[in-house]
Amino acid sequence: MNKIFSTLCLVCIVYHASAVADTALVTYILKRIEKLQVKNDPFFIRGSFPAYTDHYHQGYSERHKDNNTSFCIVINTLESVRDKLTPSQCTILDSIHQRTIPVVRYFANKQGRGTYNFWRQDTIPTFPYMNWIPLLVGNGWMLPDDFDDTVWCLELLRADSLQAAKIHAIMQHFSGYPPKKVIGCPVSYKSIPAYSTWFGKNFPVFFDICVSTNILRFVQLQHLQWTKADSATLQFLVTAIQSGDYMKRYIELSPYYENKAVIIYHLARLMTVRSIPALDSLKEKILTDAVHLFGKSHNLLEEMLLSSAIQKLGYRAPELVLTSNLEQLIAATEQNDLAFFAGDVIGYFEGTLRNALTILFKKSLTFYHYCPAYNDALLVEFLLLNQSSYGS
Repeated sequence: MNKIFSTLCLVCIVYHASAVADTALVTYILKRIEKLQVKNDPFFIRGSFPAYTDHYHQGYSERHKDNNTSFCIVINTLESVRDKLTPSQCTILDSIHQRTIPVVRYFANKQGRGTYNFWRQDTIPTFPYMNWIPLLVGNGWMLPDDFDDTVWCLELLRADSLQAAKIHAIMQHFSGYPPKKVIGCPVSYKSIPAYSTWFGKNFPVFFDICVSTNILRFVQLQHLQWTKADSATLQFLVTAIQSGDYMKRYIELSPYYENKAVIIYHLARLMTVRSIPALDSLKEKILTDAVHLFGKSHNLLEEMLLSSAIQKLGYRAPELVLTSNLEQLIAATEQNDLAFFAGDVIGYFEGTLRNALTILFKKSLTFYHYCPAYNDALLVEFLLLNQSSYGS
């Protein structure tokens, strides 16, 4: 392993960029994101960004519009690299950020609990997956608030320590489930008393690697005191990485993201905040897997995610050639078939039934979410993290 690691480091160091990521390019993309931000639209909420969903085998499509909280991660991704922006670029970001703040209230818990939902809560939204499900189950299809959207919204709102502590206390009631209540993940993980994905006691309990990293990132950013649930959630992550299951059984362990590169990106985001020794000791393994995936990938957005992850882990990423044609670069980024979120209806079943549904209906019961502005934010992040290589 040490020889492999040394070789990887050499490969990463012998890096010659073939594109120029100058200040003007970053500014252009920021203005592009600002242009995409909704000003007046009969469907999308003012201040949000257009988002879409479609069957996973269809790839990127704008056929099905979807109001969801993807606007939060646009802002949070850009804010994470604010220190690398110029003063004029920060002014653009401030303008974009301010317009998103009023949007958050549409996704807030109706009872004032302080948690947030993936879909708007002020009205009954149109189900973006299959129109016949609401006809069968009525409002039973409505998902409870979830940890991802809650921490995203709080980060966008720059929640203070009191707000963060309040939500953290609520989170403790959604961990420590008995094994029989945990759905989807391998049996060996079900005894780990980690956080669920959902704020719903009567809703199936799911573990998700990316959700877990977002929770712990929130804990680390807010300097909250770690609880038993936090430690158990870290145990879930460590076990998945050590066993290699986070790459081999990633759909079971990350049912709402379903992509290896996205998982590695999330882990790197968490590890960048503050040191977590248990994860730091696994950095070599994560890096090795990241470089391996990079070498196999033929998707620009996936390559950017992996490159940014490698940079966040403290190493120089392998070469990524970007087209010098700006229109082509933007199109390849925004209309990319790599989805950041997944909606897998099959994931709500287990065992033989799940296997049968996967064989028969995988294409029709799996949905992917797309947000062009978020892809642009990932491009900005990639350029800024690699600016020493690209000569910004």
